[in-house]
Amino acid sequence: MKVSISYPPLENGKGVPLLAQNRQFQWFSEPTYIYPMVGAYAATMLKGAGYDVVWDDGIAEGKSYGQWLAGLRKNGPDLVMIETKTPVVKKHWRIIDDVKEVVPEAKVVLVGDHVTALPKESMENSRVDYVLTGGDYDFLLLNLVEHLEGKVERLEPGVWFRENGEIKSSGSFRLDHDLDGLPFIDRDLTRWWLYSEKNGNFKETPGTYTVVGRDCWWRKNGGCTFCSWPTLYPVFRVRRPELLVDEIEALIENYGVQTVFDDTGTF
Repeated sequence: MKVSISYPPLENGKGVPLLAQNRQFQWFSEPTYIYPMVGAYAATMLKGAGYDVVWDDGIAEGKSYGQWLAGLRKNGPDLVMIETKTPVVKKHWRIIDDVKEVVPEAKVVLVGDHVTALPKESMENSRVDYVLTGGDYDFLLLNLVEHLEGKVERLEPGVWFRENGEIKSSGSFRLDHDLDGLPFIDRDLTRWWLYSEKNGNFKETPGTYTVVGRDCWWRKNGGCTFCSWPTLYPVFRVRRPELLVDEIEALIENYGVQTVFDDTGTF
């Protein structure tokens, strides 16, 4: 199975959309590209399981919408994952129609905080095939692909789907995956250089992201009003600190990274 982790261009003249790996949606007049960590983990895990993965960030690559659709047609994926947020979810519903036109046999999956809060809405108002709820959609996407390939019988909790014309769910999502078992992100597969320069969080470039925690302990005390991620991560979890140090070492040695920004909500 070929899987495309896709971020379609969102053209409207307001600037660059900050959608992926962002706790609130914004339009920036100056190009700013944040490395989508959970999507990158999903791509890495799928590749590690033997699947053909396409990293297709049309926003960071500066593609026009027409160029993005043409690339999708050329790649011919069997499954397309798109992250969405509230201000652009209706736009993504229309994009799904276009995806179905250029790759009719492809399954489309939506992820993100908006569809986690309102999964049935997108199922009712678009041609999306699956909605993955919760912040561990890297684990859920792998489970879904394995299920479609007949390698696992059951879908994990948190997946919305269609069956015999009805909208169904595999249950409420859980955050019980082993973060220490995650591989280091395949930076070449996920085109790390697209996100290495144009980012105000970097003191020196090239810079890159890590995310050792999901997501923020502060949310337990009320959280920050701007942040949508308590929807994705109602439980705070972190990997072992040794793994973060090892990852930083590898980033410096293998890629010459000058700045590492860990995007955990807070330690």
